[in-house]
Amino acid sequence: MRMFYEGPDIVVTSEHFIILGPYPVRYRLDDVREPYIVQHGRGSRFRSAQEIRARYGARDVRLFSTTNATTFGHVRRALIRALEHRAARRG
Repeated sequence: MRMFYEGPDIVVTSEHFIILGPYPVRYRLDDVREPYIVQHGRGSRFRSAQEIRARYGARDVRLFSTTNATTFGHVRRALIRALEHRAARRG
């Protein structure tokens, strides 16, 4: 299993996208489809929140949300690399 990102709240491996808290959830990357980004609060005086969402089975799920642009970029890139890795392994 290859590690793409490990932080205090999120772990991204070649097999799973794992939310550590406050309610732990483990998503199998084989079942994560069509990830997309949602941005909230653009133009306000507060920092905007960014989310990574995806289809998981028949549901739309929020994988990650933060107001920290740097952390968001790290998690986003880790998910992209992990999904590319899975696709390459399946051939």
